[in-house]
Parts: sequence; structure tokens; C-alpha cells
Amino acid sequence: MARMEIDGFSQLNEQFEKMLNRGNVRRIVEAGARKDVDEWRRNITDARHVRTGSMLENVRPAEYHETLGGGEQNVYPQGEDRKGVGNALKAFVINYGRGRRSRRMGDRFITRAEDKIEAAVQAAMEAEGDRILDEINR
Repeated sequence: MARMEIDGFSQLNEQFEKMLNRGNVRRIVEAGARKDVDEWRRNITDARHVRTGSMLENVRPAEYHETLGGGEQNVYPQGEDRKGVGNALKAFVINYGRGRRSRRMGDRFITRAEDKIEAAVQAAMEAEGDRILDEINR
């Protein structure tokens, strides 16, 4: 019976275990959430959907949740404006419109920018992962 032993793999596995502990996964997810907030705000401003500024100011990450594969944190406009209208509802209606029968169609300001935002968030998460690897390798 043949046997092969590889030392480098165990070192690599050790690095991954250090990198993917709960604290580091949370750091990576939160870095992506911060970038997502910036992109949401830029998107709202670029689409000129600012009247009172309530929706723009209240874009923030929701509570962090650990999952089996890592973690997640949703980013969306939270809270209500001074009239009691939910900011998430406003964003939804502006994006999708008011219904099929209505002629008031949404401008798709969220769905149009999804790919660009996703790429920016992914880059921010990768950058944070690289910083963590640098800290581990010191």
C-alpha cells in the first residue's frame, strides 16, 4: 500500500481555520455591509430620490446573524420618515412601482445597480479577508 504525507497542506489548513473563525467571518461580513451602505447611499443620490433625506440617512446594516456557513447582515433603508411611512417601503415602491394596473412604474434604481453593488461589496470583503490573512501571517 502506498502512502504519501504532505506537510504544506496542514499549514494551509491551519491558516484557513484561523481565518475562518467566527470573529474573522464577522469582520469580513461587516466590511461588506459598510461598503453596501455606501453603495446604497450613492445609488439613492445618483437616482435623485432624496426629498427629506430620511430614506438616505437611514440606510444601515441590520443585526448580524451567524449562519451555518458563516454570517449575514442585510442592508436596507430602515425606520420611518416623519409621516410614518417606512423607508424600506418607499424604496420598494420607487424601485418596482405601485402595481400592475397603475401606470406609475418604478425606475428600477435598486435592481439596475445590483451587479455593480455586488461587485463592490465582494471587493470590500476580499480586501478585509486579505488584511486578516496578513495579520495571521505576521
